[in-house]
Amino acid sequence: MAKMQQTLFVIFAGPQQQVAPGAYYIARDGYPTVMRSKAARFSSFADAKEFAKESRIALNGHTYIGLEDFTDLELKGYESFKNSGSDRGDR
Repeated sequence: MAKMQQTLFVIFAGPQQQVAPGAYYIARDGYPTVMRSKAARFSSFADAKEFAKESRIALNGHTYIGLEDFTDLELKGYESFKNSGSDRGDR
């Protein structure tokens, strides 16, 4: 079975060059992360730009919007992670 890929917009933190292992991403909380799984993902450039504006992230040569490929497995894991908090009760 072939893995399907989806290309989404992310915000990179670091010099603009070909993305290499160890690249920094901006997470949903607005802070940098090296964990690709925690990168904030957007379906459009405009959504990423709006997030940067709302989070007061200056877009420039070191913090910029780019495209990143994610497999279906990565996306499903991300959705499960995002929704896992709603099932937890306070104990």
